[in-house]
Amino acid sequence: MKRLASLFAAAALLVAACKPTPGTSCSGHAKGCETPTSRLACSGGVYTLETCKGPAGCAEANGATTCDSTRADVGDPCVAENTGACSVDGKAKLLCQNGKLAFVTRCAGEGCVVDDRGEAHCENPFAKEGDVCIKGSACTEDGTAELACTAGKMVPFHPCRGRKQCISIKTSPNCDRSVGMVGEPCDANDPELAVACDPKGDIILVCKGGKLVPGPTCKGKFKCDVNSYGRDGRSHYQAGCDQSLAELGDACLKEGGLACSGDLKSRLTCTAGVFALDKACKKGCELAAADGTKFDCK
Repeated sequence: MKRLASLFAAAALLVAACKPTPGTSCSGHAKGCETPTSRLACSGGVYTLETCKGPAGCAEANGATTCDSTRADVGDPCVAENTGACSVDGKAKLLCQNGKLAFVTRCAGEGCVVDDRGEAHCENPFAKEGDVCIKGSACTEDGTAELACTAGKMVPFHPCRGRKQCISIKTSPNCDRSVGMVGEPCDANDPELAVACDPKGDIILVCKGGKLVPGPTCKGKFKCDVNSYGRDGRSHYQAGCDQSLAELGDACLKEGGLACSGDLKSRLTCTAGVFALDKACKKGCELAAADGTKFDCK
């Protein structure tokens, strides 16, 4: 009897010794699941724990295992580096980084979805200030600002005050900065970011010393307006100032540009940054004649 018990004990020890464990060498995935939602996958010649929280979980069949890794939680172990997964609640997209699932972005609308190829997609990605991040930037949920990943946290980057606000696209957020506030950062070397309309649309702000400052008043019919156009798969927004009407001494943007005075009795020209008298108009200054002529002075 004692001999039989000893044999059972030895057999149990042998089975335990043969059971794969994380870090031991391997030539293929473990034949059995560790739990209903995990297995030991063979990666780089060693067993590594893999999360299987997708609908199919971990399944055993014909002496092999399959793992549905399309869903997981932040911090779960993973095998396929730089492969995405949806969070279990479908509200975020995750990415396998250094053997752990890391948060990438929150997902609004339909949430995070998995396509027919098993790839995770976030149709309406957004982030909140303070979210843990890996890299890149994202729109806020209300679309009023763009956040950027700095030192592993999402922090405010730019307000998006333009009519289109912040729109999430596949490559990166598209932030409409065609409307700005005095003192906000700008880039004088980027035509889109060198100027912006003030919120009321009465003046155009210009970039000086990396900050937006008040520029000329826009007294024409269209005031400070924004031209939108598409290029390189993105939307672009260019603020412009309608200075077709002005007064002597008003600041101007385009050297040599013409304008009619507010009373339409003279034509002005932009000289050294201000409007000067070009010609007195006895019959009036016409903004646009029927033949297409602009600023006709008679």
